[in-house]
Amino acid sequence: MRFSTAAALTATAAVSSSVVNAFSAEGNNNVALYWGQNSGRNQESLGSYIISFLTDFPQTSLNIVGCDETFPGSTLLHCPALAADIKKCQSLGKKVLLSLGGAIGNYGFTSDSEAEAYADTLWDTFGNGESDTRPFDDAVVDGFDLDIENGNNVGYAALTKQLR
Repeated sequence: MRFSTAAALTATAAVSSSVVNAFSAEGNNNVALYWGQNSGRNQESLGSYIISFLTDFPQTSLNIVGCDETFPGSTLLHCPALAADIKKCQSLGKKVLLSLGGAIGNYGFTSDSEAEAYADTLWDTFGNGESDTRPFDDAVVDGFDLDIENGNNVGYAALTKQLR
């Protein structure tokens, strides 16, 4: 249950080399936008965005506009239509990241051990692990963007180390 060292663990790590390059419509190293919040009311397909947001953890809860299905007996969103979009982006050389945190939500850890355990949950739910509740079915994200805005920095180093 490991990302390779080269796998993106945060948006900064995933796009740091591309920030210095100019935008190219044909390129695969452009900085992406967030997808799933429809803040401009004209959200296009996933092809141009980072999936956002996993707003509640370690109780996993997604906040994705337009995905209304949940797993039976759960509040976790099930977004099977996104699986094809994720795979299409990846086939075009685009990295697909899932953003954790954001400006709102009930997220954070109380200890390093809690964060390490949640890394396993992230891997099984969104990475190459196994779970009965995979929001994007068999599609696997390339990494995670840590958009931690709540001021709680407990456990994130342990989380990324465990994912690595």
